[in-house]
This record gives sequence, structure tokens and C-alpha cells, in this order.
Amino acid sequence: MLWILGGAAVLALLLLALACLSMGAVFGRRCEGDPELTYFTQEDFPGLEARPAEFPSNRGQLLRGAIYTRRERPAGLVVFAHGMGGGHRSYMTEINTLAGSGFAVLAYDNTGTMASQGRSLGGFYQAVRDLRSALAFVRGSPEWSGCPVVLVGHSWGGYAVCQALAFEEKAIAGAVAFSPPDSAAGALCAGLKGMTGIPMGWMRPAFWAASVLRDGWDARRSGTSILTGTDVPVLLLHGDADRSVPLPYSPLSSAAVRGKANITALVYEGRGHNVYQTAESEKYLGDVMNAIAAAKKRYGRAGIPTEEKTRLYSIDYQLITQEDASVMETVTAFIKGCLEEA
Repeated sequence: MLWILGGAAVLALLLLALACLSMGAVFGRRCEGDPELTYFTQEDFPGLEARPAEFPSNRGQLLRGAIYTRRERPAGLVVFAHGMGGGHRSYMTEINTLAGSGFAVLAYDNTGTMASQGRSLGGFYQAVRDLRSALAFVRGSPEWSGCPVVLVGHSWGGYAVCQALAFEEKAIAGAVAFSPPDSAAGALCAGLKGMTGIPMGWMRPAFWAASVLRDGWDARRSGTSILTGTDVPVLLLHGDADRSVPLPYSPLSSAAVRGKANITALVYEGRGHNVYQTAESEKYLGDVMNAIAAAKKRYGRAGIPTEEKTRLYSIDYQLITQEDASVMETVTAFIKGCLEEA
């Protein structure tokens, strides 16, 4: 029996070490995006105004972004949390739509991402700290402190939105989460399965422990446990063909979450991770990014030859950012309803 217990303890420690190494590889670096890609700015959307905004996060690192508006007197403030792989400018089409619907939008880059400070991303839970820092900035602003606030986030940002409800319930009028993972552990298992094709659910306890060790005790919570305990109006949107965050790794998989009166849970048939895009747009995005990733892997440090790079990066940016109007109309109508009730 002692040998069995000892072997189990050794195996658990090895799995924990593997989980910690995996998290270090993912979050122990900055995310600068792809310098060959074009990231839209407000100048690409006539009439969209942007006022630079910066504020400190938990260790004093400055997070930089802007407050985007299209109206002199917006109906409320949307605080937008981005996903992994790029900063908030990866979502300029959605930000423009939200601003065009009458909201001011505070969007920023997370720690270690694009325009913001930080030597690395830090950890999965860092997105929650950054979102709470954005809300602290809003509360301290003479212009925005009295404005009703709705949180909106995608993927990593959707996780942050759900997690923030544990602390900021009284400060917000509503929340929208596109494709949110239920937990850091679940997101990492899903990500590894996507890369290797091997089911990684057996690593979830190790990733849970590694998340707590890296990010603190607050990182233990799942989105499901928070959503079942909140009365804030929440809109959850997910595609049933999402490979980045499959439905079993989402709070939408919980009947308790779907059954709550304050939660609207929408699952889109045949849609992937970016449900705010059209199906055609998301397919094109996947094809382009897969081709670029394959070329980078094939050529390694030598770099992609100039002629092939020109071909790969000859991108139709209107198509690759094309929105699903019906999805965004659902989102903007939900936000308007939250602001009217605030």
C-alpha cells in the first residue's frame, strides 16, 4: 500500500511539474501579434473617435488602449476584454459596431500584450486582474464613474468577464461572453487537445493545481460556480463546432447555468470560436492563419521566403473581419436592455 501511495504521489508531482512547464511556455512570454498582419485602428472606420487611455494593473504595469465613441452622449460604457493571440485592435470591427450602437467602449491590451507593459502575459488569471483594473480606472474617472457599465469579452476575455462577476457584481449592469472557457484548467486542456489531437481531460486536476500555484487562490473558481451565484444579466454565446473551447469546456455545458432566469445562453449550430464573425469569414480566417503557421513551421529560423510571404499575407481584410450582423444585433440589443434597467 505504501508503494502504491508513494507511486501515486510521484505521478501527481510529475503531472503538476508538466502542467507548470506548459503554463510557463504559454504565459511566460509577451504577445506582440504578427508584425506582418494589419491591425485596424479607428482611422479605418470613418466617424469613430478614440481617446487614448492608460491605467495601472496589479503590479503597476500600465495597460494601454482607448475609449471609442461615435456619439457625444453615449448611453453607457462597454468595457471590452480581448482574447489571446493579439490585443484589442484584433476586434476593431466589433468595437466600431458597439460604438455605432450608442455605447462608449473602453478597450485595452492585457498585461504583456501589444501596447501594454509587462515582460510576459503572466498567467491565465491575469486577464481577470486586468479587467478589474479597467473597472477601477472607470470608477476613478470623473467622466465615466457615474455611467452604467456592461462587460464584453471573447475567449480569454470571456473567461475574465465571467470571473469578474465574483467581485464586481454591484458595479456592472450586464455581461456578454463570447466562447468563454469555464476555467483556466479547462482552457489549457482544450488548447493542448487542439494542438496534439489527444484528449487531455486527465490533466485537468494538474492544471487546476498549477493555476492556483501560479495565480493564487482566486484562480480556483470556475465560471459555472460564479454564474450560478450571480443575479447580473448575462449573455453567453458559443458555437457547437468550437475547437478552441469545445462546449464541454464552457459554462454553457452546465444545465444549472442555462436554466437561470438572468442568463441567456445561445449555442450556434456549426459555428466555431469566433461566433461574432460570419461562417465564411471565420473559415477564411482559419485557412489564412493555418497556412501562415504551417509556413513558419516549415521554414523555421530561416524565415519565410519573400515571394511566399507576400502571397501568404495578401489578405482580404474585409472578409477576414466580416461580422455576423444577426449575432451582433443580438448582443447590442442585450446591452441596451441592460442599460435601460440600470
